Amino acid sequence: MIVIPLVQKIAELFIILFVTAALVRFNVLKPEDGKIFSKLSLYFVTPCVVFNSFQKELTPELFRGLAVTFLLAFLFEAVFMLIARIWQKIGKANEVERASVIFTNAGNLIIPIVVYILGSEWTIYCSGYIFAFNVIFWTYGIRLFDREGGINLKKLLLNPNILAMICGMLTLLLRIRLPGPLAMAFSDVASMIGPLSMMITGIIVGSMSPGDFLHNSRILQVLFMRMILCSGIAVLIAVFSGIQRMFPNGHEIVMISLMAAVAPTAANVNQVAILYNHDAKYASLISVATTLSCIVTIPFWIYVYELLSGIFL
Repeated sequence: MIVIPLVQKIAELFIILFVTAALVRFNVLKPEDGKIFSKLSLYFVTPCVVFNSFQKELTPELFRGLAVTFLLAFLFEAVFMLIARIWQKIGKANEVERASVIFTNAGNLIIPIVVYILGSEWTIYCSGYIFAFNVIFWTYGIRLFDREGGINLKKLLLNPNILAMICGMLTLLLRIRLPGPLAMAFSDVASMIGPLSMMITGIIVGSMSPGDFLHNSRILQVLFMRMILCSGIAVLIAVFSGIQRMFPNGHEIVMISLMAAVAPTAANVNQVAILYNHDAKYASLISVATTLSCIVTIPFWIYVYELLSGIFL
C-alpha cells in the first residue's frame, strides 16, 4: 500500500518544518532568513532537480509518459481555472484566492515524495508537470495579478526552472550524460529540495501567530476549494479518464500528476502578490494553511485514487 510510505515521508518533511519554526520562535533564525533560503531554492536547488531528472535514456515509454504528464497538467489546470472563475462570480473570490486555487506546489513538495515512494527515476515525470505549470503560471497567472501588462515572454524563458528544463530536454534528446563528479554534484544538490522547501515554510510558520489565521475567515473557503473540491475533482479525472490503462506504468505516472494536482498552494503566488502589490500577507497565510493541511489531504486523496482504481479499473 503506497499510502503508508507516503504518510511517513510527509511526516518526515513536517518534522523539519516544525523544528525550523521553533528555531524562529527561539530567535535562532530570523524571518528575513527565508529570503536567502528561497533564493537558494529558486536559483540553485530546484534547477538541479529539474535538470538532473532528464539524465536518462530516452525510450518510447518515457516519451509517452512525459506526454501524459503534459496533457494531465494542462487538463487539471484548465479545470482549476474554471472552478476559480465560477468562485469569482459566485463568491467574489479575489486574485490571490483564485491563484491559490489554481496553482499548486507541484515541485518542492512533490518531488521528494516521489523519490521516496517510487524512486529517483520517476522524477522526470514531475518535471513534465512542472514545465506545463510554469508556462501557465507565467502567462495566465501573471495576467491574474497584472491586468494591464502583457505576457513577459523574456521572463518566462529566463525562469531558472524553464532554462533547466530546456537544457535537460536537450541532453535527453541528444543523449548527453554528465561526467561522474558533475553528475554526483547535481544529484547531491537535488536531494536537498524537500528539506529546504520545508525550512522555507517553517520560517514563515515561525514568524506568524494563530491570530493571523483566526482574523481571516475566508481562509477556510480557500482550504475547501483547493484541498477538497479541486483535489476531489482531480482524483475523479485521474481515475475515470482511462489514461492509466493505455500503457505500462500508467497507474504510477497518472498518480504523480495527481499528487501535483492535490498539493497545497504554490509559493509563487505569494511572490507574485508582493511583486504586483496585492495582499501578500494573505497569500502567505493561504500557503501555510494549505501546506499544513496537506499532511492529511494528500495521503487521503491518494488512498481514494488507489481505492477507486482497484474497483473500477
